[in-house]
Amino acid sequence: MKDYRTIGRTASNEVIINRSRFIGQAFHVDSETAAEEAIAKVRQTWPDASHHCYAYIIGEDGQVQRFSDDGEPGGTAGMPIMQVIMQQGLKNTLVVVTRYFGGIKLGAGGLVRAYSKTAAEVLEKAGKAVMTVSTSGMLSIPYSMLGTVEHFLRSRGIPVIDAEYSDKVDLTVIIPSDWESFENTMMNLLSGNVECIETGRLYYNWDKGND
Repeated sequence: MKDYRTIGRTASNEVIINRSRFIGQAFHVDSETAAEEAIAKVRQTWPDASHHCYAYIIGEDGQVQRFSDDGEPGGTAGMPIMQVIMQQGLKNTLVVVTRYFGGIKLGAGGLVRAYSKTAAEVLEKAGKAVMTVSTSGMLSIPYSMLGTVEHFLRSRGIPVIDAEYSDKVDLTVIIPSDWESFENTMMNLLSGNVECIETGRLYYNWDKGND
């Protein structure tokens, strides 16, 4: 696992060029199945559109790359969309551009420019995010320590993603650092009155988490 750059949010944008309507949509996807499901939903949303052209890159190393012209002349739609995604260094990103033909042919060069423009504009609207390899874990603490722990976590920007209350409080947290170091810090803070259990590794957008 390693950090990668992707879009910040799902986005949609529309461009009108010579009466043709180009609807760009950007999605964060982490598998081919997720990408194909998103493309299918776009087709269902605009079933009468002339074309649904797309490109996606999946994997932190960009291992999976797919694109489609969906009936447009070869090389005028899917590849231009792909090139925009690649130029921005994005991974786990899908862009679909839906076209309603407006009656005026754009020519090969015009199509390339139209699909590139639509893809670039929707990606700008989607924003960017860095997905950082992080660690999740659980803190099991006495109720009397809850205020101290919550204050510490807030001051460090560490999110609590779940909390369970029984005879103790179990907090599930995500941290950007090494779990062993975090565990030592918590042990010192609470004089050993805490059980720390590492539960796994995952990707987390720390910019979003600290908004």
